Amino acid sequence: MAIFTDMKLVYSVVFAGFLAILPVGRASAENVSSPQHPLTGSKFEPPPRGAWCGDYRFDITDKQRFTGTNLQRLQAAQMELAPGFVAGPSKTELYLLADYQAELGKRMPDTALAASYLALASAVPITVARYRQVNALLCVSATPARAKAIQSAAEAFRQQGAR
Repeated sequence: MAIFTDMKLVYSVVFAGFLAILPVGRASAENVSSPQHPLTGSKFEPPPRGAWCGDYRFDITDKQRFTGTNLQRLQAAQMELAPGFVAGPSKTELYLLADYQAELGKRMPDTALAASYLALASAVPITVARYRQVNALLCVSATPARAKAIQSAAEAFRQQGAR
């Protein structure tokens, strides 16, 4: 995502120390998910749909992420991760969540990068239930193994940053 390139560099540098101490690795072939039909369990299933996700596409542009229904998705996910917090003019948390959404839309998302986006955007513990809720709000999904890795790394990053 061209707009977020500089922010990604900053966040990558901030969490470089965390990445060195956590056992987070690249996905194996069985954990690869197709952007059109993410792998959930042992079969391909579409991500959560219905009224909330009915118009979501993985291939939206950076500009489209911050308009219309997708902006509402980002704001809803922000409310889940930082209850009572209102984004200021910089909207950093929304950018982090947009980057997270885009990362999970990739064929082979970077687990550590996705976890760092969530950790930086969150003011509350990233539990398994909250992680699933955020993914549902953002209309994205991950394999069970990748989801567990992202959730646990995000919470570890968040705790480390809170010190």
